[in-house]
Amino acid sequence: MIEQRLIEAFSSPDESERRSAAREVSESCEAEATELLVSQLRVQTSRAVKEAILRGLSRMWTTSPVESMIELLRDDDPFVRAEGAAMLQRRASDVIEALCRLVRSEDRDLRKFSVDILREAIAGAPDALYLAALKDEDINVVISAIENIGSRQQVGFSQQVIAVAMESSQPMAVCAAFEALAQIGNKDALEALRKKYPDAALMQGFYLQPFLKLLGRVAGPESIEEICRTIQKRGELIHDVAIDAVQNIASRRNVTKLNEFCEGTLCGLLTPNLDRSLRSHLLDLLGHFTESSRVALAVLPYIHDSDPFIGLAAIKALTNSSDPVVETALHALSSAETDPDIREEQEELLRRRPRWNSPPSSSPN
Repeated sequence: MIEQRLIEAFSSPDESERRSAAREVSESCEAEATELLVSQLRVQTSRAVKEAILRGLSRMWTTSPVESMIELLRDDDPFVRAEGAAMLQRRASDVIEALCRLVRSEDRDLRKFSVDILREAIAGAPDALYLAALKDEDINVVISAIENIGSRQQVGFSQQVIAVAMESSQPMAVCAAFEALAQIGNKDALEALRKKYPDAALMQGFYLQPFLKLLGRVAGPESIEEICRTIQKRGELIHDVAIDAVQNIASRRNVTKLNEFCEGTLCGLLTPNLDRSLRSHLLDLLGHFTESSRVALAVLPYIHDSDPFIGLAAIKALTNSSDPVVETALHALSSAETDPDIREEQEELLRRRPRWNSPPSSSPN
């Protein structure tokens, strides 16, 4: 039984005494400890005391009754609800039955919490829960269900997610559907979506980035030109996600050649003023296509970049080039480098390139 002095301490005007009581109760291992702490959350107004109570409950989360933790989700304080959800997530696989009941609650916040928490369950939620959540009247519950389906790559729900993307009037739900379908990696989904979204370059801006992610994950090489047209039309706001999409397609499908339009578009993005991380990302992408002299010569100046990180990215990108100008420049580069660590990394990259062991004057053939 919990000591009476601890129960009385929760009524003390001294905040530190109330915090200490929360800690001692949680360490008491008494059966009624959880119930007492949860009941005190409803009456305590101090954030510090509430935090102490929640820390105590968190220490007890493996033994606390599920219903006590669910009570935290019903609290008026968003902070308390979030902490309750975090505790339930750590026991998600053990509380599936209780959470499935919760998804039928009249409280839309509880329905959303239940779907969010079940994302962490090892075994996953029953199909019926997802089907109900996807038809929920609250859009936040629908979005949570879609995100859950995507993160768990549940191919069996592809058709329902496609339906949301095609029919929903809620932009956030449509974007979540694109993201989920990208995670699932279902090419048939893209073919179905083409009836409504035939060209990324013509899409509303809000939908564009998640749709480009979808192209990157499931589209074939034919979509690279579509992405490049989108870059030309929509500008720098999509550069990062567009480069990533082309990179994903090139890696998945082993694409090594581009048409003239795509070469010009992607090489045109490579400028000294481009953000450092984006420049590195772009150099990595262009490395797929440096068999083309046009691409290789666009990359070549960056081997001399003042930022060694960019310089090394450029050297790596030129692995596939056999252009004689590139050969000569790369052989001269290592001897001119004064930093021994950078020179060592350069030489390692040079050794990996089959043609780099040839003399500078050798023919590319």
